[in-house]
Amino acid sequence: MKIMKKILACLTLMLGIVLPAAAGDSPVDLVRDTSRQVLDTLKQDNGKNTGKIRDQVEALVVPKFDFKRMTALALGKNWRVASPEQQNDLAVQFQTLLVRTYSSTMTRFKTAQVDVKPSANFSANGQEASVHSDITLPNSNDKKTVSVDYILYKTSQGWRVYNINVEGASLVTVYRNQFDADIRASGIDGLIKSLKDKNSGKGA
Repeated sequence: MKIMKKILACLTLMLGIVLPAAAGDSPVDLVRDTSRQVLDTLKQDNGKNTGKIRDQVEALVVPKFDFKRMTALALGKNWRVASPEQQNDLAVQFQTLLVRTYSSTMTRFKTAQVDVKPSANFSANGQEASVHSDITLPNSNDKKTVSVDYILYKTSQGWRVYNINVEGASLVTVYRNQFDADIRASGIDGLIKSLKDKNSGKGA
């Protein structure tokens, strides 16, 4: 649960790095420049315009994030046995869960400090990249940093984030363990119902 909280705490910054970038931007440029843009936007929150700030950031972020690929990775082998309709429902509900978590916490991190390292690690013939950063979260009295790696892949529309590693723990792997347990207990439809309940406020 401790590492899950850290991962979710960094979700704001994960989603915040995937704003549109100019053609030719490297993954590092994307992470560094757009992290700054999102933090600048969050700093405009004054307690009275929180909804407006949330909408502005989400409108920029959500279309550029590959939630379907992330959901497939989180489901693992269970994704392949799900029907197309179930896959669509899972992707929609998982996206809603992440955005809901993000929206409820985003303004808490407007004073976070982000140190993006100057080079990325490429794989898959340059089509995938990992960008490392160290993030100091607000109210961190001991000034300890959280190690965060953003995992991106290149599309015809530019780089998109599909995973995040926080202190070595993968977001999709953490959720995969949870989803596996739910599916063993009540099947794929049971997982969909559980996600819907959480997103409607009925679940934990």
